[in-house]
Amino acid sequence: RQAILDANATDGASVIDFNISGTGVKTIRPTSALPTITEPVTIDGYTQNDARPNTKAVGNDASLKIELDGTNAGSSPGLEIRDASNSVIKGLVINRFPGSGIFVSGATVGTRIEGNFIGTDPTGTVDRGNELAGVNINPGESGSPSQHVVGGTTPAARNLISGNGNDGVFLQGSRTADLADSNRIQGNYIGTDRSGTKDLGNSFGGIYLGDA
Repeated sequence: RQAILDANATDGASVIDFNISGTGVKTIRPTSALPTITEPVTIDGYTQNDARPNTKAVGNDASLKIELDGTNAGSSPGLEIRDASNSVIKGLVINRFPGSGIFVSGATVGTRIEGNFIGTDPTGTVDRGNELAGVNINPGESGSPSQHVVGGTTPAARNLISGNGNDGVFLQGSRTADLADSNRIQGNYIGTDRSGTKDLGNSFGGIYLGDA
């Protein structure tokens, strides 16, 4: 929480790394909504001890050691990014929030969401869905999100987005802006477990595109 507040209070891009002592998965359970991210920031769960990104072309052998558990967070998304361009969220397990796992809104440009497990447990095999979408990209009141990437072309960028109570990825465009070429959803496992072969479905669509 304090790291996000410090990043918001700093002009320009910040980096949030992790160095929690001990081994195994470290679970952060907020007791209220985390601060909305309003300045560019990279939150890198892979900096935690023993964490590593996926290396497999088929399947997902990532080892994620930072879990955000939203069971007690109130009616909020896990991480909300608003009007903070060029932010990066990677290497996190984000589950059990009463809103979406990650919510991007407003005139935000160039967010990268990669290498996360969104809606599962840290093993990537058990449903621990967020109540709404895994990833929600929405215009909001201040503009239409553009140039965001959910996943990517490398194995390390692959997200696992499964078990969520709404769509896996919800992308709501704006009728006044052509978003067809500006946002990319690629290389992810959506609605499966980490192997890519077993059902761990989201409750609604895998990907929803509206006015996009």
